[in-house]
Amino acid sequence: VLFRSIASMTKPITSLCIFQLIERNLISLETNIEDIDKRFSDIKIVQLIGDKPQYSNANTKIKIKHLLNHTSGYGYQFLNTEIKYLVDNQLLQDLKDDGGDFLDAPILFEPGTRWNYGIGIDLLGHVIEKLSNQKLNDYMKENLFDKIGMKNTTFHLEENKFENLAYVYDYIDNKLMLNKDITFYQEEKINRLFHAGGGGLFSNAQDYAKFMRIFLSEKNDILSQESINMMKTNQIGDLEVKRMPSVDQEFSASLDYDDNIEKKFGYGFMINKNKTLEGRPIGSIFWTGIFNSFFWIDFENQIGCAIFMQMLPYMNAASLKTFSEIETSIYETINNQNST
Repeated sequence: VLFRSIASMTKPITSLCIFQLIERNLISLETNIEDIDKRFSDIKIVQLIGDKPQYSNANTKIKIKHLLNHTSGYGYQFLNTEIKYLVDNQLLQDLKDDGGDFLDAPILFEPGTRWNYGIGIDLLGHVIEKLSNQKLNDYMKENLFDKIGMKNTTFHLEENKFENLAYVYDYIDNKLMLNKDITFYQEEKINRLFHAGGGGLFSNAQDYAKFMRIFLSEKNDILSQESINMMKTNQIGDLEVKRMPSVDQEFSASLDYDDNIEKKFGYGFMINKNKTLEGRPIGSIFWTGIFNSFFWIDFENQIGCAIFMQMLPYMNAASLKTFSEIETSIYETINNQNST
């Protein structure tokens, strides 16, 4: 079995687990996160004035729904100048370091007023641990992985399985080179103590397909159809998912999800409101991971596809070309079958 770090493709899995807790009446979409953990009772909005951070109080409480649909105000250090400043000046933990101190980040705007990709799902992983009194890996294994046969998905890799972990490469000047920093962690078999609900899982395409099938099935033992319908439909109203410029080009190119296509966000997934150039139909759901892994679920054709590439920077030209060619090929095949 070849493992890969699926990074932010962890997020939909964490989102599903939150809905399990909602169905058990432990929380609701309207629950304020400060009511779960007082750690989050005094979250500030940060702005950079000149070269100094300035903080102000938020008027709106951050709710579970804001974290699920990325309208909480949280950001990422590779996408938001303010967060990068705090990390660079050691005022906030670097995401690359082990530990959950980065959860103490300030937010960038009033919750509910904008869509912005950030660490909100990592906070939801912490919520799951608080409410279940289990480590996130243990909760997911008991309530999801074991139930649907995801035997090769985990936050922890045993030593024998680490030998089958795909290396991460840097794509520079049309050449692939091993990313030595990440390789060191892999070869030293270093497991992270903090289980990041926003990006910590290792998995493979076969296992991830089992997760995707939950959303294509008419009935399952994991989640109600009502919850699934909420996860896969627009939950940001008139707000839109827009292009996000990168502030760390070595790590990620700008998140250019093709602004010609209107996009919304549900609870865990981006939703296409137009047909893609490659042929993916309206209403399909999608997400991706920083090491250039991608997946989508197409309800019209009842198919899903997961593509795993292990390289940086995110959204480099080679990975986007590969993703586009695979998607185009799939829909050309479907169209040919439908026309015969």
